Amino acid sequence: MRCELCGKSIGWRSIPICPECARKHGMEYYEKIHNVPAPVHDNGKSPDCTLCSNRCHFGNDGHGLCGLRGRRNGELYALCSSTTAILHYYYDPLPTNCCNSWFCNGSSLVGKNLAIFYYGCNFDCLFCQNWEHKRVEKGPRVGIYDLVMAAMKKDVRCVCHFGGSPEPQLPFALNLSRRIVEERQDIMICWEWNGAGRKDLVLKAAEVSAISEGTVKFDLKAWNNGIHHVLTGRSNKPVHENFEAIGERYPEVLSATTLLVPYFVDECEVKAIAEFIASIDENIPYSLLVFHPDYRMTDFPITPMEQVVRCYRAAKKHLKRVNIGNKFLLTS
Repeated sequence: MRCELCGKSIGWRSIPICPECARKHGMEYYEKIHNVPAPVHDNGKSPDCTLCSNRCHFGNDGHGLCGLRGRRNGELYALCSSTTAILHYYYDPLPTNCCNSWFCNGSSLVGKNLAIFYYGCNFDCLFCQNWEHKRVEKGPRVGIYDLVMAAMKKDVRCVCHFGGSPEPQLPFALNLSRRIVEERQDIMICWEWNGAGRKDLVLKAAEVSAISEGTVKFDLKAWNNGIHHVLTGRSNKPVHENFEAIGERYPEVLSATTLLVPYFVDECEVKAIAEFIASIDENIPYSLLVFHPDYRMTDFPITPMEQVVRCYRAAKKHLKRVNIGNKFLLTS
């Protein structure tokens, strides 16, 4: 296999260009890789949906990337609302396998985590580890009352919103979180997301976490916007803007992860991300996650050990709290 742009030999087919060309040309090339609807920006018209950074226009008979909202026969529709969501939930005993378990106060508690998995996402990551979220039409429709009651069990100590990603269903997630915190002051509210939600909603979510002593974990997937476009189908600019906005108001809740995609997310990417995080606070926890092949990148290897070591050293030059996650994959 050779890079479609420069002809360099590459060892995979799922991304038909090399990392160097992704850096230089990814912002123009990414639509050839991602087979999902791109946001349609109609000049002079208000978007049909403003719940995330995509700000989608649906046209006469289309839908957004998340699949949760669209237009049929000219009529707008939504599969979710502030009181109903497409998700499934379950209980995890503490400590869980959460990416923040290595530092989070919740991991020292005895009890359970209420894990809420949201269907739909505003990104299209080629390496998605939870790709079943894309089947929104098959996701359970859950009312807010059921989840409030699920959180009222005495042994529930924290709630984690993840998925997919919660951004397309933030009105529901915020409504739920506020009701839980109003009823109980001993439950932490945490978020695991790509971070590209609408800024005012993102800040409201961070406020709930600050009040409940929870965490807001951003998945900072790549620093170079070309690589980010190739891997996710979207820009990283709103992610960085939201990270900075929370850092200005609620820096104590922030944490970040980066999946070490072989060849593409190398020590140069990690160095730039670590510098960005450190510009807000060098004590923000940062986890480097070992990649395993999934979804559309099954032809990639597990992150090589030498890449993990180089990335860890690059991050440690700028941040005081750096962790390596999914280490078990290195010996599998």
